[in-house]
Amino acid sequence: MNDNLLSNFTVKIINPLDIPNWNNEILRLTDYSFFHSLEWTLVLADTYKYKPVYFCLFKDNMISSVVPAMEINSKLTGKRLVSLPFSDFCEPLLGSIDESEIIKENIINYCTTNNLKFIEFRTSETKFPFETQNFRTDLRHILNLVPDQSELRKNFSENTKRNIKSSIKELIVKEENSKQAIKNFYKLQCVTRKKHGLPPQPGSFFDNIYKHILSQNKGTMFFAYLNGKPLASLMFFTFGEKVLYKFGASINENLPKGANHLLMWEAIKKYSAEGYKELDLGRTETNHEGLRRFKLGFGAEERIIYTTRFDIRTRSFLPPETNTTGFHNKIFKRLPVPVLRVIGNTLYKYMG
Repeated sequence: MNDNLLSNFTVKIINPLDIPNWNNEILRLTDYSFFHSLEWTLVLADTYKYKPVYFCLFKDNMISSVVPAMEINSKLTGKRLVSLPFSDFCEPLLGSIDESEIIKENIINYCTTNNLKFIEFRTSETKFPFETQNFRTDLRHILNLVPDQSELRKNFSENTKRNIKSSIKELIVKEENSKQAIKNFYKLQCVTRKKHGLPPQPGSFFDNIYKHILSQNKGTMFFAYLNGKPLASLMFFTFGEKVLYKFGASINENLPKGANHLLMWEAIKKYSAEGYKELDLGRTETNHEGLRRFKLGFGAEERIIYTTRFDIRTRSFLPPETNTTGFHNKIFKRLPVPVLRVIGNTLYKYMG
């Protein structure tokens, strides 16, 4: 890279919380997602006290490239840089190959100077500045939205159509966005995590989602009710022209077949009518075939999410480690919800 080209760029490591027009800057860039937004930065920083370290390349005083990251300082799991913690994916927003090389050099220098153990990236694109090797792979599903409901339904599977039709007869769907609604969602989330053999994330995480996202009209929840009781819920976030499905939760018993299909259909109708262009259905682990079929049933396009870990000391990629389930899941399934909540409150900040 010649020095004249390099002189046209300025690289800064910034905290988005210090940039008043951060969202407007991000929305100018291709491949933005909700995970690049100021609201998501606020949720992670307030809940887990992670340090935002966003590598930004400026050209003519405007952001041209961004690699968001947060520094996690943990005696349990090591001091490291993650782009981004608790995010399904987080594409590096890169203006050119030259800009990616500049960003790469700055990331390595920062990690070396601050004695970070490794860097972790989660992206569904292949244009990252490093020649990557995969630590693990997951799936991502994206649905293009159009105002015409009949056009949307054309791509639904027959099973999806049947489940929607069946559940309409039994359930009442409500869109809710209150403090009580987030409490109801968290109760369902605790039950869902126990079912999967995992502790729930801290209650403060969902409190901050309400504070920074839902109460600011940057997202909403849909609940399915039966006999006045909420049985299932889906949570969505919005940013620019895109919608993200982030969380789903439900009880184990008395859940009519197709409840989640109906909730997703109500969300699709809402956001397509409001002019949004894309609904991202989020990350799916490759071994969760039922969830994968659920998302594909709405006609979503399937992509791969690559998680990469780069060891700073050895300048090499850490070997693949794709197994996320094990004996611990069986133990967690047997524990009462209050105990799981304590475990979640204690451990999640180290997991990032």
